[in-house]
Order: sequence, then structure tokens, then C-alpha cells
Amino acid sequence: MINLKNTYCIGTHIMFYEIEMLKSQTDALIQAIETVENPENITIEMFLNCSEYFEKLDPKYTWKFIRDKYYTEVNRLRKLGVNVIDKIYENNIKPYTIGSYRRDLNYNYCEYNDYIIWGETDCLLPRETFSSIELVSQYATQNNINRYCLTFGVRRMWDRSWDSIVHNDFMNNNYHEMHEPEKWKNDPSSIWYTMDIEEMNQINTKATELDLGLIDTPRFDGSGLVISSDLIQSGVNIPHAAWACGEDTAFQNMAKIIMGKAYRQFTVKNILKVHNRNHPLKREYVEGESHLESSKAKRNSNKLWQIVHKMSESNMHTLGPYQNSFYTLKNLEDERKKISPNAS
Repeated sequence: MINLKNTYCIGTHIMFYEIEMLKSQTDALIQAIETVENPENITIEMFLNCSEYFEKLDPKYTWKFIRDKYYTEVNRLRKLGVNVIDKIYENNIKPYTIGSYRRDLNYNYCEYNDYIIWGETDCLLPRETFSSIELVSQYATQNNINRYCLTFGVRRMWDRSWDSIVHNDFMNNNYHEMHEPEKWKNDPSSIWYTMDIEEMNQINTKATELDLGLIDTPRFDGSGLVISSDLIQSGVNIPHAAWACGEDTAFQNMAKIIMGKAYRQFTVKNILKVHNRNHPLKREYVEGESHLESSKAKRNSNKLWQIVHKMSESNMHTLGPYQNSFYTLKNLEDERKKISPNAS
């Protein structure tokens, strides 16, 4: 059992259509928390987003149905002695996206916790989460490294520029495109393969000691990202121009802009964190999508989401020392009214 010397806040933004994935994330959190002697050092914020700004709940289901599933997982966590904060967002007029959530999470909790961890419904944090961070914390303190991120090993990403964070077991594997399921459907090294907690544990139990690395260029995805509070307090956060996608890239870019050559990121190369990007239950209970098979097809059927993605991509390329104008939520609302003139 680990006696935590640090305090932690793990925050997860949960869109209502992600509710079926929440149990797996909770399972992973529970096994990590059960390694800790003093769970009171851990705060978990669960944020259920029930807004119908972008998509509507399938009328075959009720909000009570969604909330009941949500509170089942909230109550499982409460039984562990951690400090659980649950919030529900129901505003259909003003969108609240994952970018907004993670920006607020960083600011609201960085002054009261040593680490902020970005949870995600399709992310399985490893059992070794807290023991790994505590070890890194000791090394960082001894070497006067206070502003940094920490990442666990990931599966084979898009190209070799990601090798600095790819898990040791998958370094020799090739990346396969999502439209090539015949290549990745039985390949645990692929980011498109849906991995369960038992598979992750089997990989991680092979590690007898941590393979720690230290890099000076940000390289991560947002799920399971560990951030030292000092990095946030130095001004690094998600810009308001980052909305519903690309918020992790925006945070990465701002970290490099602000920290420059002083940026540091610890990598735990032999402990795997799972990000199930292609989870079959990623987009459930949305009106007009039940006939579509894949989460990608469901997402692509949403015209407003396609506009959001285009605007977000443009904003990402405008961050930094440029003078180009950003798209704003006012621009998004104007586009929304073109699609749904009676939208309120």
C-alpha cells in the first residue's frame, strides 16, 4: 500500500452519450485507488454533461436513465474514501465543451492539489498510477523540476515522432489506419483496438521497476495526462479558442510557448495507459444515430459537429505568435442557427 505524500485531483467530462463507457473507467480508477493507504488525498470530480446543444437524447430514453447510470459509478467511488465531487450540466443554450471543462478543472484545483489528472471515459488509468507519480515526484523535487507533465506508455501512434511515449512492448509495431480493421482488429498494439482492463494489467504486471524517461518537447494525448500544479500556476492552460476538440494539442502548444527550453515531461515507458479511441460504446443514446454502426459514422452524421471540428482545427493553427482572428462561440451559434433556424 502507498502512503501518498501528494494530493491529486482527477477530473472527467462525461457527455451523456458516453455513459456506457463510464463503468470501465471507474473499474480502472478503483483498482488504482485501492493501492493507496490515504485515499482522502484524492479528489475525483465527475462532470456529467446533459446539454443538447450539439445533439439530442434519443426520445426512447429518459434523463433519469442516464443519471442513474452516472450515479451508480459516482457512488462506487464514494465508497472508497476519496473526495468525490459530482456536477451535472443541463444548459442547452450555451455549450460547455471538454476544452472548457479541462481549462476550468486546471484553474479550479491547481492551488489545492499537487497534481491534476485528466480523466476520460474511454481511458483506463493503470493500477500503478499513484506509485509511479509519487516516485517521479521524489526525483523531480530532488532535482528542482517543478513544472512538468507526466505520461504513461501508449499504444502505437500515427508515426515515429510519437516513439518517446510509446510503450516499450509496442515500439516495433507498425501503425495501421482506422479504415484497415483487418490489420488492427486483433492487434492490441493499435490505438483502434479496444483493450480491456485485464489486458492492460497483464502488460503492466511485467514491469519490475519503472522505465522513466525525461523529454523536453511536449508529446501527449489528453486522456490520463498528469500535470504538476506548478505548471498550471505558471500560466499554462487551455486557451479559450480551444473548444470541443484539440484541447490537448492547445495545452501542449501553450506549454512549449510558455516554458520554452525549460519544458519537462516525464515518461513511464513500461506502464501502459489505455485510450480506447474506437470504443464500440462511445456514442450511445443520441437521437437519429441508432441505425449507424460505428462511433465515427455517428459523429460524421452530425453537421454541427463537422463545423465545430473545422473551426477548432483553424483555431489550433492560429495559436501562437500570429495575428489571425479566431473563430468564436458566436460564430458557432450563427452556424447552428443556419442548420436549425428554430434553435434556442
